[in-house]
Amino acid sequence: MNHPFFKSLQHFLIYSGAWIIVTVIHAAVLLFFYNISISYSIIDGLIFNTLFALFGLSLWYIVAHSRYNKSPMLNGFITHITSAAFLLLIWISLGDFILSLFSGNNTNYDKFLSTALPWRIISGIFYYSILILIYYIINYYNALQERSIREARLNEIIRTTELDLLKSQINPHFLFNSLNSISSLTITNPAKAQEMIIKLSDFLRYTISQDSGSLVSLKEEIENAKRYLEIEQIRFGNKLQHIFNISDKCFQKLVPAMILQPLYENAVKHGVYESTEEILIKTKCTSEKNVLKIEITNNFDPEAKSRQGTGLGIKNISERLKLMFQQNNLLNINKEHNLFAVELQIPQKS
Repeated sequence: MNHPFFKSLQHFLIYSGAWIIVTVIHAAVLLFFYNISISYSIIDGLIFNTLFALFGLSLWYIVAHSRYNKSPMLNGFITHITSAAFLLLIWISLGDFILSLFSGNNTNYDKFLSTALPWRIISGIFYYSILILIYYIINYYNALQERSIREARLNEIIRTTELDLLKSQINPHFLFNSLNSISSLTITNPAKAQEMIIKLSDFLRYTISQDSGSLVSLKEEIENAKRYLEIEQIRFGNKLQHIFNISDKCFQKLVPAMILQPLYENAVKHGVYESTEEILIKTKCTSEKNVLKIEITNNFDPEAKSRQGTGLGIKNISERLKLMFQQNNLLNINKEHNLFAVELQIPQKS
């Protein structure tokens, strides 16, 4: 409920400047239309307009109170009629009293004062209406600003919630597969099972430490992806190979946390599982015009029976990119012959 004209010196000067202009016009009307001397014209204008400028400041609180009180229109109308009548009574009485202190022998001014009451009432109603209109416009603008801030905050909460949901869908998916692998290794190769648990622990530590909507350097994301692939290499041995062709420039770029791991998981699931040949997962990166392009390709055996999947990992990545960057074309998939390729485009701040 802060007063708009006390918010800053600039606002106060604008309000004061407007009343100075009104005072000049007031004095000019008395001088040229009523033939009142310049001194009495200025005194009359200063006294009445200064008083209304002071009283008018209090009208803001009536308008602001009506907003929070959400009073019906009829109640608001009655409130303004009452306050206008009270303000005009105080304004004219006090103005006349102060003017009496400066009274002298001026025929034209005395004649004007004898007929000035209707003129002052009309001008007072006009001032009151203009001030109330300005206050309602300011009040409406403030309400729009507050609603815009609340909506932005609500959208941010919804966005964060959706990202958390998508992220929570990734972790159980990976854990399910990894724990199955560890379960098998505890019988066939306990040493590798232990090694796999340690790598899995490092992987989960990275995952938990990241916020759902956070950005991390590509270097951190690649290091985590390597942990995942090393876990899978313990299971598949030389059948799973990987190459990373990434420049130091790309390593410094920012990407959403945990955006790459589902792609490697997808490559292992659909490329390595049923294949009898070596599967090579290649990762390369380029940076052009504030866009980081990451391409992950893997070969696969087209004759092998593909494992059925839900497509949840790819879908999650697409949804996360859409939520974070408000674009629908940041994930591209291409499958030709025995090669599966996924390209991510990550916008970078200039």
